[in-house]
Amino acid sequence: MKRYKLGIVLLGAALFSLSSCTKDFEELNKNPNEVTNPNIDYIFTYSIVRANGQGFEMHRANLIYCAAMIQHFASLNGYWTGDKYTYSSEYSSAFFGSMYPSAVRELTQLVELTSTDPELVNKKSAARIMRVYTMHRLTDLYGDVPYFEAGKGYTGGIFKPKYDKQSDIYKDMLKELEESATAFNASKPTFGNADLLYKGDVVKWKKFAYSLMLRLGMRLSKVDAGLAQQWVAKALAGGVFQTLDDQAKLDHAVGPEGINRNPTASQLLSEEIKDGGNTSNSKLSRTLIDFLRNNADPRLRVIARKQNSGDNNPANQKGLPNGYDNTTITSYPGWTQLADYSDPNTLTFARWDAPSILISTAEVKFLQAEAVIRGWGTGNAQTLYDEGVTLAMQMLNLYIPAGSSVANITNAEITAYLVAHPFNVAGTNAQKLEQIHTQLWASLFFNAIEAFANWRRTGYPVLTPVNYPGNITNGTIPRRLRYPEAEAVNNATNYQAALAQQGADEFTTKVWWDK
Repeated sequence: MKRYKLGIVLLGAALFSLSSCTKDFEELNKNPNEVTNPNIDYIFTYSIVRANGQGFEMHRANLIYCAAMIQHFASLNGYWTGDKYTYSSEYSSAFFGSMYPSAVRELTQLVELTSTDPELVNKKSAARIMRVYTMHRLTDLYGDVPYFEAGKGYTGGIFKPKYDKQSDIYKDMLKELEESATAFNASKPTFGNADLLYKGDVVKWKKFAYSLMLRLGMRLSKVDAGLAQQWVAKALAGGVFQTLDDQAKLDHAVGPEGINRNPTASQLLSEEIKDGGNTSNSKLSRTLIDFLRNNADPRLRVIARKQNSGDNNPANQKGLPNGYDNTTITSYPGWTQLADYSDPNTLTFARWDAPSILISTAEVKFLQAEAVIRGWGTGNAQTLYDEGVTLAMQMLNLYIPAGSSVANITNAEITAYLVAHPFNVAGTNAQKLEQIHTQLWASLFFNAIEAFANWRRTGYPVLTPVNYPGNITNGTIPRRLRYPEAEAVNNATNYQAALAQQGADEFTTKVWWDK
C-alpha cells in the first residue's frame, strides 16, 4: 500500500491551526483567540509527526544517549555523554521535556474530542494507539512517569500531574491497545489522508495495535512471565504484521527543518557529519561495524560510508571504539585519524527524506520466534528467525532511493547470509535468544530508543561496557535516563513521590520491567 507523504502545505496548515494550542495551557484558559473547534484531522497529522520525534529530542535521546549506549554510534566529542556514561541534564531530559507538551498533550486532547461521537470510533482508536506508542517510549526511558493525568492541563486543569507506577502504566497501555483494536469499524469514517501511516486503513491499524501489544507484552517477560504470556498470546491471536507493507512507516520530506524531515538524519546532517568526515562529532561504533563486516552482512554497504571519500565498500569500513575522547583515543591500537572511520551513509539512512520505521515487521517476526522458544506461541522458531532476517534486510532497500549508487540487497544475498549463519536449532534457549536479539539489535539501527529497551530486557547482544574517566555508573551501561531537573522544582511533590516508589533518579536505577 502506498504511504501518504506529508506535504509542506498540509502540515503547514496543521501547524497554523494548532498555533494557539501549543501555548501554555494556563494562558489558553484566558485567551479569547483560542481554538474552540479544532480540526481533529490536522491534530492527528501533527501528532504523528511529533510522536515520532523531532530533531531536538531525537538528537539528544535517540543518538547522543541511546545509540551510543547501545553501541550503534561512538564519538570522541565530550558532549556525547551516552558514549561515556556521563550526565547532561539537558540531553537526559530532552525526550521527557519535548513529548509531554506536544504529542502527549495533542493525543490526549484528540482522544477526548473523539470520545462522545460513535461515528468517530476509528479516529479515537487510532489516537489511543498513538498515545500508547508515545507513552511507552517515555516510560521505557524514564520508568515511573506522569500517565493518567498527563496532557490534561487544558482539558482538566492539571498542571502538576502525578507520576504513575510503570506496572500500572503497562497494564493500562495494554488495555488501551486491546480496546482500540477491537473497536475499529470499517463502516465508520477514518482520518483518510491525514493519517500519515495507513491513510485510514483500519485493518492495518489493527495490526499495528497488536504488533505494539506484542512488543509491550514481551517487555514484561523478565518481571512477570505469566502476564507477558497472556498479552503475547492476545497479540498473536489478534493478528500482527506479516509483510513489509504492514509495518508502521512514516515517510519524510526534504522540506524545511521542523516540518517533516527525518528527525535523526536531520541532526546528523546539520550537527554531526562535518568536513567530509574529518571533524565529525560522531561515527559508527566499532561494535556495529565489526558485527556486520565479520559476518559478510550485505547491510553494511547500506548503513555505512566514509563521508570524506564516499567509499561504502564493506571491506573498507571501520568502526570507532566507544568510550574515548580526542585525547585518550591516541592510546587506542591502530589509531590513525577520524576521517578513516565510518559515518552513517548519507545516501541512505542519513537523508532528509529517509523514512522512519516505528515498528518493523522484522521485529515482529523476531519476537514471534522468541514466543515459540518460550512456549508462548505456535510455529517454527527457525522459520520465524529466517523471515525476520529476510525482512530486516529487505527493509533497508526502503532507504535506497531510485537511481542510487548504493545497490539494493538482493534475495540471493539474503539466502547466502542465512546459509552462512543458520539458526542454531541445536542450541540452548539462551543461545537461540542471543541469536534472535542480536539480529533485532542490528535491525533497530536508527531506532536506538527501542534497541536500548530491548537490550535491557534481554541482555543481548552482549556488549562490553566502557569505563571512561568521570562516568557516573561505575563503568556499567545505564539502565534509564534521568528526569528533567526542573521537575524537582515545578512538580516537587509528585517528583519526590516517584523517587520514593521507584528509587533514586540515577542512570543505574532499573525501571520496573527491568528488575
